[in-house]
Amino acid sequence: MSRVPPVKVVRAATAVRTALLTLTRRMVPPEIGLLELASGFMGTQAVYAAAKLGIADVLADGPLSADDIAAETGSDPDATYRLLRACVMFGLFTESADGRFGLTPLGSGLRSGVPGSILPVILMLGDPQYQGPWGRLAYSVETGEPAVEVALGKQLWEYLDENPEFAATFNNAMTCLTALDWPTVVAAYDFTPYSTIVDIGGGHGQLLALMLGASPTAKGVLQEREALVGPAEAQLREAGVRDRCRIESGSFFETAPSDGDLYVLRRVIHDFDDEQAVEILGTVRRHMPRGSTLLLLESVVPAGNTPHFAKALDLDMLIFVGGRERTERQFTTLLDRAGFRINRILPTVSTLSLIEAVPGR
Repeated sequence: MSRVPPVKVVRAATAVRTALLTLTRRMVPPEIGLLELASGFMGTQAVYAAAKLGIADVLADGPLSADDIAAETGSDPDATYRLLRACVMFGLFTESADGRFGLTPLGSGLRSGVPGSILPVILMLGDPQYQGPWGRLAYSVETGEPAVEVALGKQLWEYLDENPEFAATFNNAMTCLTALDWPTVVAAYDFTPYSTIVDIGGGHGQLLALMLGASPTAKGVLQEREALVGPAEAQLREAGVRDRCRIESGSFFETAPSDGDLYVLRRVIHDFDDEQAVEILGTVRRHMPRGSTLLLLESVVPAGNTPHFAKALDLDMLIFVGGRERTERQFTTLLDRAGFRINRILPTVSTLSLIEAVPGR
């Protein structure tokens, strides 16, 4: 595992990058800057098309011409060249004087099955079933309601249950994001003091497997919907920790395991409005043994003009599930209502923070 840089270093680098971006925007007329901003969807779809065609894998062994790439991907040669040329502008590929295209470090993130790949995330972000609800953002802002039902005809979780292909795309992206966040999480938090780690709403079980890997003597409990029990079984078995785990199906609105000393919820609370979030946390609180700890892995929205990805992700929550990203004050209020007291909030170099809380009454 590569060494994770200190949070202060990353924040300083982010501040420099933000200052440079601000300066760049000020150097162009406002109407041009606005046009460039609104055209960002073109980059999204170009990256998605390159990912869908598997171009990065084709270029893994070295530069090729557009015709050769098209032959490998089964795409139209002229249209493939035009896509490659645009992707050069976005920094994914290079074009040499002899007309061959090569892979950049940025484009290498689109390769499949290699460390650092975010291919599953790109395949979700560019999917028409993901982009469609984003096209209805104005509806959500006007009504305060999720746009996903207008765009897809159903609530997100129901849609995923009925569309297994997109559900696989969605779950693969979530698994990839968990792996992407993990080095920053384990660099900030020590899991070894805990004997039983409970992962509530833990999807396919990847995070639980990683936590058990960081705490070799601990046992694990995964609570998830019945539909995900099978995939979780396979994931935990593949990770070599199935014999240390118990899987429970059930709704976190109704029940939670009662034998843990660390209860972890990763990006669960942001899926819900305040009343539902308090209900979930209250259920966990009622089932936690005395002396146990709650750990939320969530983004914490900074105040004022400070840039943070959570401010955009907040709109994603509004569109798809009616949830929200929260500030430190909002988390404090939420946890207090559910009977918890925050011990500490640990920032990481990713967009996540670790919110550690204990029963407060």
